[in-house]
Amino acid sequence: MAGLGEGGIGDNLNSMLRGIIPGLNTMDAPVHPAHTTDNQSNTDSIIINIPTEGGGGDQGEGDPSGNNGGGAASIPEMRNLKTLLDRTLLFIFLLCIKILIDHCLGLFVIIGLIGTFIHHNGNLRQQVIMKAKRKMMKMITMLLFLLFNIFFVYYIFNDQQLYRSLIFRQPTYETMDFWTLLWIVGITDFMIKYLTIAVKGVITMLPQQVLTFKKRGKIYLIVEQFSQLYRMLTPIPLWIQYLSTSESHWCINYSLVLLYIIFKAGTLIDKIKEVSAATKGFCFDVQYGVHLATGGSTTGQACPICQDEYTDPIQLQCKHVFCDECVSLWFDRERTCPMCRAKVAEDPAWKDGNTTLYIQLF
Repeated sequence: MAGLGEGGIGDNLNSMLRGIIPGLNTMDAPVHPAHTTDNQSNTDSIIINIPTEGGGGDQGEGDPSGNNGGGAASIPEMRNLKTLLDRTLLFIFLLCIKILIDHCLGLFVIIGLIGTFIHHNGNLRQQVIMKAKRKMMKMITMLLFLLFNIFFVYYIFNDQQLYRSLIFRQPTYETMDFWTLLWIVGITDFMIKYLTIAVKGVITMLPQQVLTFKKRGKIYLIVEQFSQLYRMLTPIPLWIQYLSTSESHWCINYSLVLLYIIFKAGTLIDKIKEVSAATKGFCFDVQYGVHLATGGSTTGQACPICQDEYTDPIQLQCKHVFCDECVSLWFDRERTCPMCRAKVAEDPAWKDGNTTLYIQLF
């Protein structure tokens, strides 16, 4: 009964299980490879590495935690996605080059119109800030250049009769595709904005005896609001024609036109409300504070804005005193007190002579 000696039962059972299930070290404590002995290296055991789902390598490869899961399985797909994106970006780049080649003239014209608008819009704002020190010759040059640009664009594209869209009529095109529609709408939008800057320039050139600087901000606002309303109306006939003459069934075409009209009606109602508010604001003077009697506590003091003696001083809610005209012009650009930054006025948008760069495409 040698097999029943000390440790005999355990050794025999271990040998039997190893013969049945290779690679299973039953009843053996795990031993680090660095601590293995010569006797352990002579053991007739077979070790089989069974890869887990998505594994494909040693344990812990690709996963810092040592657990092979779904993240490792998605690595090949992620690599394929990266390759697909690289090829797609290359195709988009080639497509952009093709569009540039086919529409190079139109793109150059649009870029030129944007640059001209930004330049003259900034010049007008500077002249508005200068008030009585504005440069009349510079204003006249700006007006002539804007009018020349309008005439030049319509003259170059006279065969297309783009000016017809200003009076809500269709330019002369055999077919109205998407790119043609964007071209007509974009040109019309910039021409109206050029006219808007020209009108504001004429207002800026008026002498103070005709129109005080205090009221000009309200007029700039009215001009801008009417300009934006007009720019919202001019694309309507173009989009109705484009949506109603597609190759789809007539029911789908008229459904698209109806949805467009409903959407456009909502935006037009909001804009009409803004125009009405701007008009009412011009009829009533906004009081930013309490007018003080000339002299008294303001005698010998200077307005913090103009650095001159007070003219028709006004005290704001924050107790700071300024000239009425100075603080009115200040609130045409800002909404807070020049001294303590307390909020006093509402949004001063478009009162400084600025014209929006936003292109009304629909």
